[in-house]
Amino acid sequence: MQLRDKIIYILESNKGDYVSGQAIATSCGVSRSAVAKCINALKSEGYEISSVNNLGHRLDPKCDILSESGIRAALGDDGTEIKVFKTIDSTSTEAKRALNEGLSAEAVFASESQTAGRGRRGKSFYSPSGSGLYFSCVLYPNASLSDSAALTSAAAVAVCKAIEHTTDTKPQIKWVNDIFIDGKKVCGILTEAVSDFESQSVQAVIIGIGINLTTDIFPEELGGIAASLGCKPDRCRLIAEIFKNIKELCEKLPDKNFMNDYRARSLVLGKRITFTRNGIFYTATAESIDDNGELSVIAENGEKMLLNSGEISVKL
Repeated sequence: MQLRDKIIYILESNKGDYVSGQAIATSCGVSRSAVAKCINALKSEGYEISSVNNLGHRLDPKCDILSESGIRAALGDDGTEIKVFKTIDSTSTEAKRALNEGLSAEAVFASESQTAGRGRRGKSFYSPSGSGLYFSCVLYPNASLSDSAALTSAAAVAVCKAIEHTTDTKPQIKWVNDIFIDGKKVCGILTEAVSDFESQSVQAVIIGIGINLTTDIFPEELGGIAASLGCKPDRCRLIAEIFKNIKELCEKLPDKNFMNDYRARSLVLGKRITFTRNGIFYTATAESIDDNGELSVIAENGEKMLLNSGEISVKL
C-alpha cells in the first residue's frame, strides 16, 4: 500500500478525530515531513483535512471521497479485493472480467459513474457522476443452485437495512428486488450467479447495486418512476455496511430467516398489481411471498398463480 493510501486509511479509520502527525509517521514508517507533504497533496485532491499544531490531522466527517482505502477502513479488514474507478462501463462487467482472470477473493468494485450500467432483464441503469452510488460485490456463498434464488431477496434486505441505518428513510422492496421510497425507485439490484451444474452449486455470485443518492434530473423514460434518497451518506461506509450485511445473510442463506425481513418491507403485499405472462396481461392481488422469494397472487378471474420472475407494476 502506498503512503497516500496508508494515510487515507488512518484518517478514514479515525474520521472526525485528530490523529497526531507523529502517530501517522510511526504507523507508516516515514518521517513527519513526509506525512505533512502527503497531507497537503490530499488536501489539493479535495480531502477536507484540518491540521492543527499539537493535535494533528482530522478528516472532516462530511468529507465524501470514494476510495479503496476509505472502503477498506470502513470494512475493517484487509482480505477483500477493492477497486475504485472514476468511470467504468459497468462494475458488474468489471467483476466478471476479474473472475475470468482468476479472481478468487471476495471483492468490491465501485465507480463514481458508469457508462453502461446494467439493470435487470437487459435494461440499463442511469449512473451519473457525483450523485449516486454504484458498486458490485463478488462473494462465494456455500449455496446450492436451489438456494441461490434467495440471494436476490437477501441483497434487497441487506440494502434496506443499510439505508435505514445511515439515513432517516424507510425503504420498501418492490418484488423482486427494486428498492422504493415514497412510491419511486431509488435503487436497483442485479444478482448474477456463476454456477457449477455438475455439482449443482454456486461457485461465485456478483451482486450489482446502484443507488440514487441526490440525482435530481433523470432521462425522460425514467420521469415519474425514479427518485433519490435526497441525501448523501458517507459512500465508503454505506458500501461497507451493505457488503457486510450481504455477507452475513449469505451465511444464513439455507435457513431463509431473512425472508421475514423481506416480507416486512414489501411494497406489494396486499396491493393490486399488473403483469404479463405468456403474452397475456393480468391484473391481480399480491397475496404472499414464500421463503424462495416466489410471489403468490390471485388474478381478477380468481385464478391463483405463483410468480418466480418477471416484472410487475404496483397500483399504489
